[in-house]
Amino acid sequence: MKMKSLFVLGIMLLGILAFGGITSALRIDVPTVKVELDDEVLDEKGTTNIIESLEKGDELEVEVKFDALEDIDDVQVEAMLRGYDHDDLIEDITDVFDVKGNRSYKKRLTLEFPRRMDQDEYSLRVIISSRNDAELFEYDLGVETGRHIVAIRDVVLSPANGVKAGRALLATVRVQNYGSGDEDDVKVTFSIPELGIAASDYIDELEADGEDDDSKSTEELYLRIPIDTDAGEYDAEVEVQYHDREKTVSKEMTVTVFADETFEEDMDEDKAEGKTVISIGPESQDVTKGAGGVIYPVTITNTGKAKTYTVSVTGGDWGSFRVSPSNVITVGQDQTKTAYIYAAANADAPTGEQVFGVEIAVGDEAVKQVTLSANVVGGGAGTGTNLKRALEIGLIVLVVILVILGLIIGFNKLKGEEEKEEGESYY
Repeated sequence: MKMKSLFVLGIMLLGILAFGGITSALRIDVPTVKVELDDEVLDEKGTTNIIESLEKGDELEVEVKFDALEDIDDVQVEAMLRGYDHDDLIEDITDVFDVKGNRSYKKRLTLEFPRRMDQDEYSLRVIISSRNDAELFEYDLGVETGRHIVAIRDVVLSPANGVKAGRALLATVRVQNYGSGDEDDVKVTFSIPELGIAASDYIDELEADGEDDDSKSTEELYLRIPIDTDAGEYDAEVEVQYHDREKTVSKEMTVTVFADETFEEDMDEDKAEGKTVISIGPESQDVTKGAGGVIYPVTITNTGKAKTYTVSVTGGDWGSFRVSPSNVITVGQDQTKTAYIYAAANADAPTGEQVFGVEIAVGDEAVKQVTLSANVVGGGAGTGTNLKRALEIGLIVLVVILVILGLIIGFNKLKGEEEKEEGESYY
């Protein structure tokens, strides 16, 4: 971790006086204590030292110097901050060592300030001790927080243990604002650079640290693993951009991809004449009844001559389906095209897993048949469906009215022309 702050704590021995009026039981000379930060001496306990450059997430290096008056066995030096309500304590301690009289010693300790610690005042305590004696030194520190500090708290992948080539990988990213200011339009990107795929989402607002909405999750980020991806481990990256894209935080991880054996076998057999490769995913999604629907992408790759494919959907009476932009797709040689199946659950659809079938055919020959599922969850009373139905009825009524008006105008025009012809014949 980058070292942002460096404290030098010097414990100098100049006489036999006791520190703070307390006689030293440990035979070291401690009449004065100094703490320096960037050549600035900090005041002793009783005055709070506000260090603006010291922020949550920084590391603090404490250097302890002392002179021994006599030989002492089993000495340790430790530094700590207390009052932090988590398991990852802010403390460090040296190994046991022996000292010789009339010699100077220097020990270095490192304290890491967790990002989730409170912005507050703390006591820095340094203890030099042996088995039976100890000396304590204290300094009051004011820990500030930066205005713009955002961290990635968690990344949830689905499926979690690996994804098959040609299938979908979904990622949900949890982002935490540890800064003192709100963050707007936070961009979160999940990518697998080696495969050339990425997906992004925006978090409209992250409130300042300590507020109710200082932590939020993205929508599911959808990545389709190419069907021809080799099995193996691939480096993935989550990148978060914030503060008008001026600041970036990232996290790396590994994604396991399993090869599609059927694709590899078919490629070997049909390499000379070309073949069709179809991937559909995800295989199951949650859909709220009576409240819109979900999308199942169907990707068709044609390595042979141009073909026209028909995408058909068969399902029960629990929902409605449509294919966009069309259920008839022409894919040229060495081309890839995608159709999207929209599935919506009826307002009265039964709750739980429901299935429907998808068939991709060339002419009368089925190329692929697969069964997909949708987990129907409870929703509202179907207001969206009722509104859609009302709009459809309104549109039909409008069309009927326009047709009637057109007929009336046409009849009137025809009648006028006939009367005019009769008048000309009369005269």
